[in-house]
Amino acid sequence: MKRIIHFLSCIVVVFGIVAGVVAKTPVATYAASAYVQPYSDMIGQGGYIYYIRTSEKNGSAVIWRTKVANGETSKVVSEPGGIIKMVACGQQLYYTTANDDSKWEVRTCQLNGDERQTVCEGCVCDADSENIYYIRYGTGSRASLYAKDRDTGKRTAIKTVKAGQTLDYVCSIGDESYYYVYDKKADRLALYSLHTATQKMSRVAAEKRAAEGTSGLLVSDVRQINGALYYDFGSYEGSGSFWNGTIRKLTAAGKKQTVAKLVSDDQIIAGSRELYFKNAKGNDYKYNLKTGKKTKYSLRFENGISYTVLGDKTYMADTSNKKKIVISRFTSGTDRETLTENFISIPFKQKAGISYAVSIKQVGIYNMICVTGRDFTDQEYGWRGKLVSIDWYITDGAGTLLSSFR
Repeated sequence: MKRIIHFLSCIVVVFGIVAGVVAKTPVATYAASAYVQPYSDMIGQGGYIYYIRTSEKNGSAVIWRTKVANGETSKVVSEPGGIIKMVACGQQLYYTTANDDSKWEVRTCQLNGDERQTVCEGCVCDADSENIYYIRYGTGSRASLYAKDRDTGKRTAIKTVKAGQTLDYVCSIGDESYYYVYDKKADRLALYSLHTATQKMSRVAAEKRAAEGTSGLLVSDVRQINGALYYDFGSYEGSGSFWNGTIRKLTAAGKKQTVAKLVSDDQIIAGSRELYFKNAKGNDYKYNLKTGKKTKYSLRFENGISYTVLGDKTYMADTSNKKKIVISRFTSGTDRETLTENFISIPFKQKAGISYAVSIKQVGIYNMICVTGRDFTDQEYGWRGKLVSIDWYITDGAGTLLSSFR
């Protein structure tokens, strides 16, 4: 349920025709106007990658899965009301969809899609071996967080907020789950920690707006590093929903420190020694986790080159070759030191007149490489360009291309 409003605003982007194929990988046939967006949930479970494909035409969605070993792709479950969140626990998937009355519902099914049923009204946040955690929205904009026992169905109320306040889930780390509450009238938010073993929730930090902005405040990410808690809070601004955030550090002693302001990354990117972020001007910085020293470093701008920082390694994707995408990698926070050229090579035939960009995220032990194609000559879509393709490729940690999907 994280960043639902931002998620739903992105669904309205117009899609086109898919391009790009790994020749030896079987690929299922999908509707031309349905894509797996980079921001949507992905899960690695039992040798499969689970993902959500949403239709631009009517908002319907399907959960698919691809078997990493052979690229076999199959449909798990489809929902005409769309899907905005997906979590897995054991042999079950839990997800949120809208019912016929346009109300959010939590539904579940087995990993292969069997035994689909409705669990409760609300939006799923997380699930563990004992409980499902979800937020239910009531009258007058009230919202309540509940835990529901997976075996008995018993519901336990954890926290309720009043009208004019927003309650939302951020993430889970071990036995701790993190939520925030935003008070619109006061323009302030509070970060809360829920200890799932005891069902006790406590306030971790309180914040007011740290930079100019017009949208409601939220916490986009939380990380626990070396006994300290780091969190990124701010808002999505403008027609492009660009992140305008501040990263704070909360020491084990409870001392609050500012790591960075005006950051454009809504996720906290940390390696073994440093934390990495980009500011609104596009400048790159590294923050030493031990000393707290910030240092500006350079990622050279080149046409057709895009960078993704994933902890200690930065991946550099080159789309200049019209028949393949070449991804090299090097030590993060440096100007291509310890460069491994051609770490990943993907056969990909580009279409004339289309601009391609590459991003990478990690799902379990796999690298998920997203290749997005846009037509910037179509004036109807403005500066965003017309989306014409999204292709996904799966590699292992050694850079070996395993399979793909669209």
